[in-house]
Amino acid sequence: MNIFQRLKLLFARDIDEFFKESRRMFVPIVKGGMWVDHETALCLAAVFAAVRYISQSVASLPWELRQRRRDGGSDLALGHGVYRLLHTRPNPNISSFDWRVLMLARANLWGNAYAEIERDAMKRPVALWPIEPDRVKPKNDSEVGLYYEITQRSTEKTILFPDQIFHLRGLGNDIEGYSVVALGARSVGAGLAADEFAASFYANSAVVSGILRHPKALGDKAYDRLKKEVAEKHGGPQKAWKPWILEEGMEWQTLTMPLKDAQFLESRKFTVNEIARWFGVKPHKIGDLEKATFANIEHQSIEDVRDTIIPWALRLEQEADYKLVRTQNRNTFYSKINVNGLLRGDSKARAQFYKDLRNMGAINVNEIRAFEDMNPIGLKGDKYVMQGQYTTLEKIGAEPEAPPPLLEAPAGPEEEEPPEETKAAWRLVFYNALERVEDRKKKRLEDARKKIAKEKWNAWLDKFKQDHSQYLIKTLRPVFLGYAKAINMTDTGVLEVYLQGLPEIDEGIETDYSKEQLWDMADNIQDKIHELKEIDYATS
Repeated sequence: MNIFQRLKLLFARDIDEFFKESRRMFVPIVKGGMWVDHETALCLAAVFAAVRYISQSVASLPWELRQRRRDGGSDLALGHGVYRLLHTRPNPNISSFDWRVLMLARANLWGNAYAEIERDAMKRPVALWPIEPDRVKPKNDSEVGLYYEITQRSTEKTILFPDQIFHLRGLGNDIEGYSVVALGARSVGAGLAADEFAASFYANSAVVSGILRHPKALGDKAYDRLKKEVAEKHGGPQKAWKPWILEEGMEWQTLTMPLKDAQFLESRKFTVNEIARWFGVKPHKIGDLEKATFANIEHQSIEDVRDTIIPWALRLEQEADYKLVRTQNRNTFYSKINVNGLLRGDSKARAQFYKDLRNMGAINVNEIRAFEDMNPIGLKGDKYVMQGQYTTLEKIGAEPEAPPPLLEAPAGPEEEEPPEETKAAWRLVFYNALERVEDRKKKRLEDARKKIAKEKWNAWLDKFKQDHSQYLIKTLRPVFLGYAKAINMTDTGVLEVYLQGLPEIDEGIETDYSKEQLWDMADNIQDKIHELKEIDYATS
């Protein structure tokens, strides 16, 4: 819609046309002997419970703005202005939780909830201001398109366009939702009538009306005295079952319709289920636990999240993505209401679920701990593992690959030097082990420099030296022993002494070694082992 079309609409509207229309979403009607509108409907406990459950359940979920990454993941867009509107405060007067409760309650009762989008000079949204649904009338013009007429407190009207209105709607047509209260007025009216009947029943001594018989006609004075005495002495539940004192041959004849004949309790239970159907919630969520058992209550709750909570969450997400995120950024930023917490099963089912995903290599330990609101355990928790029997479809039925040849040790101790190819192969093994140690050291130091304060650096470094030393020894010990076997070195005790005293353990903890230096280090270690072997033969 261009600026000329908008100006045409603003100047072409007839202000007096408004007074020919109803200001409410629907005209309040009398159903079941009761006046039914959006306010009186909330007096019915089932309606109030359904609206409260849906609005508070969705509002309690974290609503975040996320930014997509190139690797397919996403991160929280904490610095984006829309994140503050959705997650923290949509305007200075109301929190995000209360704003969503208000919007969802109106959408469930009226079928529509509206909020004006306030924007700054750069057209960025800075606030969301709720508007009462009975003041808004969406219209669709063939030339202008969709627009909203906002009735002010005076006789004037304001025209707002879709990019200025956050519109949350329920089931309805292409421009607005249907009012659940209007469509379900009969069910709501019947429930209100049952409440009124119950209140009247107990207010009149829990006895329905009857007839006082008098053999003669009463005068006005006697009639008024009798009426006043009945109201004062027998009206209300506190005065029930008091004895009647009848004068001048009067008789009391009860005209009753027992409650069991009217199926009073059954009708009130049916009202709860009827209201639950209108609002799309499970009866146990609004207090009817008659059909809820220990075996099915968990699955009913999960079904309720899937069938009731998620549709409302999607409506909020999609409206926010389209109205609050700029067009050029919609492929990068999106809002997300996290419902995972509501879909959790019991602890045993969750444990099996996490176990299956981890065995497939889909998640790691730290991700599982994040799902359970636990802190990560460090770099070890970032590793992905999977069952060894998994393979790809291409490898099924293929000939197994021949195992690589094993490195053979020299024929006997009389061969002082191993073959050059054997020595070169083991040098590569030493280099790979030293490279793993160096990569781990660099990663730990890099992370620590970002988190550790300067005054605590030396203390942390001393502690890390001990951890690094143990890791170095643990990594190189099997390589030492394997090479000793390859060169027929019998006394491996001297290797352990040498291993414990490697210079890397005590010096150069903050030094970054290049690949060439690591290769030279592997060569030096092999030469040292051969020197120790010569000492071994000399002393044997």
